[in-house]
Amino acid sequence: MGQEVYGYDFNQERIREWSAENKSPAGSDMAAVHWSSVDSVHIAVRLADEVSSVFEALKAQTAQPLTVFVHTTLAPADARGIFSSAPENWRAFEAPVSGGPQGARQGSMTIFLAGPAPTDAEDALLAEISGRVFRMESYGQPALVKLLNNTLATYNLAATARMLNLAAEHGVPAKNLFEVIGVSTGQSWMSDNLIDVQYDLLLKDVGLLRGELGSLPTGDLNEDVEQAILQARTALGADTPVR
Repeated sequence: MGQEVYGYDFNQERIREWSAENKSPAGSDMAAVHWSSVDSVHIAVRLADEVSSVFEALKAQTAQPLTVFVHTTLAPADARGIFSSAPENWRAFEAPVSGGPQGARQGSMTIFLAGPAPTDAEDALLAEISGRVFRMESYGQPALVKLLNNTLATYNLAATARMLNLAAEHGVPAKNLFEVIGVSTGQSWMSDNLIDVQYDLLLKDVGLLRGELGSLPTGDLNEDVEQAILQARTALGADTPVR
C-alpha cells in the first residue's frame, strides 16, 4: 500500500519469510527500530499475554508517544484490562480484523475499532488496509463483535460439515451435496471456504466467547428456533415476519 513497514518477530523463519515476501526490513531486535520515524505500531499476535508482553517491550524501548493498533482477537475482559494499562501518551486502538490473508493482501479486511477519535492520517491508513471499519464505543466491544461473528461462522461451518457427513452416511456422495449447497439455500461463506478455512482460529474464538459469557446457544433445531428467528427479525426492524 506504499507504506514503509518494519517487521518484528521472535521467530527467525517468519522474519525470513517477511523479508522475502515484502522486500522490507525485519528483525527480532526492537532497539534496531528508528522510533522517531514510526507513525504507527501494529500488533498481530495470538494471545492476550503476548499482547501484554509486546506492550511492556514497547514501553521499555521508547517513552515517546505512539499510535498502537492491536489486531489480536482478545476476550472482551482481556481487552479492557490490556488497554487500561497503555501509557497516557499512546493513542491505543483495539482493532481486531476479519478477512484472512487474502483480505490483508488486497486491503479489503474488515476492522472492528475502539479507541480515540482517529486523526485524518489514521483514517487514511485504515482506509488503505481495510474495506470497512466498524467503530465501537468502548474497549472490549470490538472483541465481542468479532467473537460473536466468528462463533456464528463456526456454527455454519459445523452444520455444513455435519450435513455432508449425514449425506455420506445415507448413500449420497458428500461432493454431490457440496455442489448443491454451493448454488442453493444452504450456501454460506463457510460452505464456500470449508476446505481452506483456518478452523483452529475459529475454535479459539469460540472458547474465548464461551469463557466471557459462560455458555453459548445450542445448535439444536428445537421448538425455540422459530422464536429466535422472529426475535432477531424484530430486533432488525423487519416488518411482519414471513412464515
